[in-house]
Amino acid sequence: MIADCDGLSVVIGSKVRLLRIDEKILQLVPEDERNDVASMIGDVVEVYDIRGHFLCVEKSWDRGDGKTESQMLSVIGDDVKLERP
Repeated sequence: MIADCDGLSVVIGSKVRLLRIDEKILQLVPEDERNDVASMIGDVVEVYDIRGHFLCVEKSWDRGDGKTESQMLSVIGDDVKLERP
């Protein structure tokens, strides 16, 4: 089981608010994508997978003209807060 920052259980399909992204992770992201990834902080995203001790989340941006870009990110439970329905 992976718990959020409040100790609540997070499962695949859970909606979570991304509270922070470790600066070390941001430094690994290509510079031209870093602002998009950093903008995910505060957003509510869905957990689409759990790998070991990491929650996998994704966000997409509509770039216009039918173009979409997305970023996938693996975070620890302490970096998210479960959103309750």
